[in-house]
Amino acid sequence: MTRYHLIPDTTLSLRDTGSPMGARILTEGLDLMLELGLEAFTFKKLADRLGSTEVTVYHYFANKQRLLQYYFQLYWLWLQTHCEQEGRTLKDPRERLHGDIIAMCGIWPKDAMAAQLDPATLRHLVIREGSKSFLHKNVDSDNQLKLFKPYKDLCAHVAKELKACSPRMKSPRSFATTLVDMAHTLEFAMHHLPALTELSEKKDRKQLAAFLIDLADRYLAPNTSIPKRN
Repeated sequence: MTRYHLIPDTTLSLRDTGSPMGARILTEGLDLMLELGLEAFTFKKLADRLGSTEVTVYHYFANKQRLLQYYFQLYWLWLQTHCEQEGRTLKDPRERLHGDIIAMCGIWPKDAMAAQLDPATLRHLVIREGSKSFLHKNVDSDNQLKLFKPYKDLCAHVAKELKACSPRMKSPRSFATTLVDMAHTLEFAMHHLPALTELSEKKDRKQLAAFLIDLADRYLAPNTSIPKRN
């Protein structure tokens, strides 16, 4: 099967993850982290699943935070690559934007190229645990290391399409980040915090995509006026 070969920041891992053991750590680690959650996940538990030693896992990753960030980067690298490839033949920026939103909501063609790891599984992890890759006290130092660059690059890609649709838009980056974030946090809410969204009734990604497309179209609509409060 043809796959994109995407390379997260090399500072996240201590050894080549393309080795047989590195690949096993990534594959089994992804499943176990999704199963247990970041807090309960440990390298000892991962080593037990691998039938290996905890030291071996530490030879590849300094800690579980770096492993989570590796998955975080790989997902955003894949999603941006997918969006760019799907939109390369579309001349209309509005069509490209709609396609990006649909992809961000986890709706992909059956023949979509994968990455080294399954994008659907990566997306599940990002929705459940991904915010923990940056919501911590070391976020500023991690940001200086450019560990969030793939996420920022996707937001920049969406902002570029928004600007192409509406050159006079004042805050394309803010709205792009809002769309990317909502495509993931609203899915979490509709499954786990149902009172926060009407999308919980059907738990349908197509409905989520339709909601965000409508939101984007309204935001882009020319001469839109905001009703005055009484």
